Amino acid sequence: MGDKSDEYALRLSYLEQTDANSLAVARLYLEMASNQTPDDRDQALILFDKADAIFARHLPTARDAAIAGLALSLNNRSALEIEAEQWDWAVDAASQAVELRRDRLRNCIGRKDDVERLDLGYSIAALVLALRGAGNIDLARDAAGEGVKVLGTFAGQGNQEAFILLTRLICIYADLCTSTDQLPDAGLLLPLAKAFYSSRKDRK
Repeated sequence: MGDKSDEYALRLSYLEQTDANSLAVARLYLEMASNQTPDDRDQALILFDKADAIFARHLPTARDAAIAGLALSLNNRSALEIEAEQWDWAVDAASQAVELRRDRLRNCIGRKDDVERLDLGYSIAALVLALRGAGNIDLARDAAGEGVKVLGTFAGQGNQEAFILLTRLICIYADLCTSTDQLPDAGLLLPLAKAFYSSRKDRK
């Protein structure tokens, strides 16, 4: 955490005096864990565990906020484990994050779902990297295809963040198809190509 250690300590002390099991404390633990250096993996995991325990306590009373926090925690934990090449742990964390975020997207009724859809895309991307690292190439390919499908809604819409993630997943998906001697699903990719082409044509 570097020179942010004192700041975190002060914020944590204040929040714990108010309510040691509040969502605010859980989010601070999550922030602290996510900002640990790779060399501090053990400390980061301890902080992730503390955050997850508090998020879980709030599932009965503040379900949406608790699930959102828990999913982000698992997503960031998977990124840590990918960096450490702890593939089995990375797959486990990313899989849980994907399930939670699938559920949030599924239940996003009556409002725009861009945030939930993009969040799910990030977790699927983490799962793809974890599965590939673990040597589960077929599963990684299938997950990448799902990620492309989930993010395909953004094709041609001008969302730069979604565009970058989508194009990365398309490249990974194509590479994994090559690795497993399979042709990319034209039914998945052609509509995206048409959407990108139409958006470029409309801007001229």
